[in-house]
Amino acid sequence: MVKMGAMSPAVQDYLKAVYTMTRSGEPATTKRVAGLLGTSQPAVSKMMRLLAERGWVERTPYYGVRLTDAGEEMALEVIRHHRLIERYLMDHLGFGVDEVHEQAEILEHHISEEFEDRIAELMGHPETCPHGQPIPPKSRLVEER
Repeated sequence: MVKMGAMSPAVQDYLKAVYTMTRSGEPATTKRVAGLLGTSQPAVSKMMRLLAERGWVERTPYYGVRLTDAGEEMALEVIRHHRLIERYLMDHLGFGVDEVHEQAEILEHHISEEFEDRIAELMGHPETCPHGQPIPPKSRLVEER
């Protein structure tokens, strides 16, 4: 398994975007990913080729991409970091629910697994973020609500 720190924040954001789109039943096409991430379609195409080369997505021409098992595991790790940070910021640092997402977007790429484990333990292993979304468990088995 690839460590989170070995992946660039951009790679993490792309994996998270593909996961989010495909879990909601929408295809992760170049155009849609570009719109979600605020980047160009050529940049998305280039990144999707890289992700496919690394075995994290499978590409189907004209239908977009889907995550492989390895890609999904990494996307869930980024989502776990994000949602734990949101919960921590709100419950322990006094941030409002309308402030935590932006802060978590920045911090999710920079915490270690040890930090993740410690804040999860400190908070009693919360099951949801402040927005009511499930925090993926360490085992990576998650049922989205």
